[in-house]
Amino acid sequence: MRRKLSLMACFCFAILLSNCKTSQPLPIGDTSENALDWEGTYSGVLPCADCEGIAISISLDREGKYVKSSRYLGKSEEAFRQEGRFEWNSAGNTITLAGISDSPDRYLVGENQLFHLDQEGNRIRGALADKYVLKKVVDKAGHPLLNSKWVLKGMENYPHEDWSPGTIFVFLEEDSSRLHGFGGCNNFFGVYTLKAGDGLELGKIGRTQKFCQDEMQAENIFFESLEQVRNYQLMENVLELRDENGTLLLTFGRDV
Repeated sequence: MRRKLSLMACFCFAILLSNCKTSQPLPIGDTSENALDWEGTYSGVLPCADCEGIAISISLDREGKYVKSSRYLGKSEEAFRQEGRFEWNSAGNTITLAGISDSPDRYLVGENQLFHLDQEGNRIRGALADKYVLKKVVDKAGHPLLNSKWVLKGMENYPHEDWSPGTIFVFLEEDSSRLHGFGGCNNFFGVYTLKAGDGLELGKIGRTQKFCQDEMQAENIFFESLEQVRNYQLMENVLELRDENGTLLLTFGRDV
């Protein structure tokens, strides 16, 4: 009798031990939540049916709080601010901003970017897909590209041996996200956006209206090249600006 009780006790203990082992959570591996440096601020301009676009800024912190700012371009300069908490889904790759009154605001979290999802939680596809991406904003304080005069040394799309860039330069202002410079004939101005990693975009380039017979062709190509810039490579005092495919467009030297 004692032997039967002993065997039964061992059997029950084995069952309990087995249940304890299977009840422990299984490892989930790397996810956006635990593997990416997602904390920070993301910005972009989403498509809008009755305005020029919706300028969005979303800040996320490690405590699960968000601050969202929305501005309807071409309609109002006032920014609509919302804040609250966000939650991760079970897969650890998507967040939902709580407290949004009209509809759930869901984003797929990628490396240095947020993908705005549709009402069903799916990625937006088609010709406008790239417009539904928010990029992580870079901290500009002390950035080596900024507040330096970059003098043009070479322009790949204008490889004339007898051409000299002369005094062409660009200057990126740290405190205003604006740029200015000289294109060989005209002064120019615009805005820039630094993105995580080596991302850089230059846009809204405007210039004075002087006409210089000998410099206009090179200057026009210079401005076209500026607007194609998507990435940069910095090697001490040499700056290379490249397009979205990594093709070299312009080479500058820091004026020291």
